[in-house]
Amino acid sequence: MLRYLRENTGNWVIKFFLGIIVIVFVFLGVGSFGSKRNNSVATINDEPITIKEYQRAYKMLVDQMRARFGKNLNDDILKALNVKQQALDSLIEERLVLSEAGKLGITISDEELQQSVLLIEAFQKDDKFNLEQYKKVLSLNSLTPEIFEESQINSLKQQKVRAILFSSVNVSELEVRNWYLFKNTKTAINYVKFDPADYADIKPDSQEIEKYYKENSEDYKSDLKIQTKYLEFSPEDYIDDVSISDVMIKEYYQEHWQEFKIPQKVEARHILIKVEEDATQEKVDSTQKQAQDIYDMVVDGQNFQELAKKYSQGPSKDNGGYLGKFEKNAMVKPFADKAFFMKKGEISEPVKTMFGWHIIKLINRFDASTKTLEQVSKKIRKELEILAMQNTAYYKAGEAFDSVIDGDDFEQAALIASKKIVTSSEFSIDGKGLALNDNAGFARAAFELSLDVISDIEQFGDSYYLIKTIKRIDPVILEFDIVKERVRDAVKTKLQKEQAKKEAGLYLVKVLNTNTLEQLGKGKLTSTKLFTRTGSIEKVGNHDEFIKAGFSLNKDNRIYPEIIETSMGYYIIGFKERKTPDESEISKNLETLNAQILRRKQAQSYQDWIVQLKKQNKITYDPQLLK
Repeated sequence: MLRYLRENTGNWVIKFFLGIIVIVFVFLGVGSFGSKRNNSVATINDEPITIKEYQRAYKMLVDQMRARFGKNLNDDILKALNVKQQALDSLIEERLVLSEAGKLGITISDEELQQSVLLIEAFQKDDKFNLEQYKKVLSLNSLTPEIFEESQINSLKQQKVRAILFSSVNVSELEVRNWYLFKNTKTAINYVKFDPADYADIKPDSQEIEKYYKENSEDYKSDLKIQTKYLEFSPEDYIDDVSISDVMIKEYYQEHWQEFKIPQKVEARHILIKVEEDATQEKVDSTQKQAQDIYDMVVDGQNFQELAKKYSQGPSKDNGGYLGKFEKNAMVKPFADKAFFMKKGEISEPVKTMFGWHIIKLINRFDASTKTLEQVSKKIRKELEILAMQNTAYYKAGEAFDSVIDGDDFEQAALIASKKIVTSSEFSIDGKGLALNDNAGFARAAFELSLDVISDIEQFGDSYYLIKTIKRIDPVILEFDIVKERVRDAVKTKLQKEQAKKEAGLYLVKVLNTNTLEQLGKGKLTSTKLFTRTGSIEKVGNHDEFIKAGFSLNKDNRIYPEIIETSMGYYIIGFKERKTPDESEISKNLETLNAQILRRKQAQSYQDWIVQLKKQNKITYDPQLLK
């Protein structure tokens, strides 16, 4: 398969999609020794899920990730998102649901299939289904109509199963109210903080330091290191092999014309009078009057820029309120909705947004347009050259990798690729000791290899690599004199924490005895602003235990009976105030919240059902596949 792809890269379309396929093959490990041993990746009740099915599911997910992350998509992102597990889970889930659909007698008629295909946007031109577009999209994604339509039928069956399951899920008004209250009730607390950093005068003696080193010597080892040999295939090495024709540029432009659309823009100034989102109605009204008075000055002929410099409270104040040229989605909705419907030279009355009141002056309008082929041909040529060099680099790496698959050693693979073997210095898992574009990525891949094993094709930055780990240097406990300062710092930090916690404990006893934090906390007491259960607390962050403790307090239970430890120190906390949403606020949000909670309950119900199906069926797969 790799050889076929490399031999059929004659036009830009295949090269473009090869960029996607490369990621699939590189990270899936297709072509590796393990994948040749078996034709299935998993079984459900002894029925196999084939490698081809898995590859297709994986590729679909990678395509989605590429649409989301673009050129930033790499091995680290795919691993972080656990895409291999997602692909396998989606196949297992599909099989289980389709099996249930069969038991329920669910079928899809030809009319249902046809209607669903006609509505898919990717198959449309000028808002209508286009047969040629349909064939083209399927071809570019290596799909036949038969394979796609079978997949579509399966998808429709799954939708019907979900619809049956969801029909039994409902949400009561009480649930919505309780959820809204839980999420939007706010509390504020008083606290006294005992910060270990405040005990800077603590100085451990030599005996404490040496004792700590002896008890914790395992923490002071050198890093595990390895040494590798590798072949690097850089796109820049193949610049002389690339030739982009005018026909290829034109084809690219015709297929990707939407990339060259220039959206509508406007140029504007504004004067901002700030209002906090949670401001009282009195504050909102007073700032609106202030903004209206400034608007009246503008209407009376006073200079907008000078008024902006004098009254505006936004960052553009010193520039006379100048915001430059911007697209509609660059501004918050109320502002954009107004600015993009104004006439050139028009000045708006005050417009309210989350930031406050804006008086907008529209300087100019710029209609949407599309850049011509002539305007973008140089850019397209450069992009296609980069893509072609990238694919050539992968092609050459693939030739070397194929030779390894065929049994050649590393030296023979290097000869076939006309590449010099590079021997790295010794390096740790964070890449320290390397001098590459992605030291950390290279190091992580190399550390996963056993000694003398040659890797699959790995991509770091724009280059491709074959790696062979040749040496392992195990960690050793470092001599005391080498790590003495590190040990001293560790002992000092430990003693500071112990002292802070000790004083917090003594303070808590006094607070509990008096049932008040205010008097005892004089000089140290800090009050938070109102915060929600999912919010962040100024100077504290969104520490779960701290927030839960805060919401456990009320007028009758004013002091939290335990010390709260965070990364910033130790806290004694007490109740300050509680604010619950009023009835009008709850009623205004009921309909929207009902839909949100219903979707959440449906999703949870579906996942619970899938979990039960998995328990009822025998599912096996090799965990090594997902590494």
